[in-house]
Amino acid sequence: MHMSADLDDLARFLPPPEGGVSSPPWEGAAAEIGIDFPGDYREFVGRYGGGVIYTALDEPRFFVYAPSLSNGGFNRFVDRTHSDFRPLFEFDGADEDYWGGVVYPIHPASGGLLAWGENEDGDIFFWLTGDPDPDRWPVIMWARGAATTYRFEGGMVAFLLNVLHGDHPASEWLTGPRMWWIMESDWLREGLSVSSGPPAV
Repeated sequence: MHMSADLDDLARFLPPPEGGVSSPPWEGAAAEIGIDFPGDYREFVGRYGGGVIYTALDEPRFFVYAPSLSNGGFNRFVDRTHSDFRPLFEFDGADEDYWGGVVYPIHPASGGLLAWGENEDGDIFFWLTGDPDPDRWPVIMWARGAATTYRFEGGMVAFLLNVLHGDHPASEWLTGPRMWWIMESDWLREGLSVSSGPPAV
């Protein structure tokens, strides 16, 4: 399915925020951090910004990161993986049992995992960046608790659709009759709270 069609499908489940979204200057990413971003993610951020999926219980359930100039831009986006998540996995004893499966390298290691989101329970969602074509990066979910890794052979937007359709172990975090998106940042702004509002029941 074409990226834009996936995003249009997602918008039927999760309406994007009202008003404009300031999109990052994606053309500068490779020069600044050495990688490009997948096309579906660029489209998502251009329509949704960075923020949180809420459920009918008024609880933040699923967080999607986006680069923001006021919070360090592309450098801070990739540094989050290095500073926040790499210490979780790169220590003596971080073996296959700890990972719950394949032991993946962590960015900035060549082909390493780069985080783009997490859920309320601290499960972390990454791209595996080994393919030179970012549109072919699979999504890796590391489930906290009884650690388990899940590999999804598709992009971030297709993954979110899979979760919202109830077809993935992460789906338990996005259940209920209503879900909505709150944009908390875009490229030029932080500290936002912009939404299309909870969809009608």
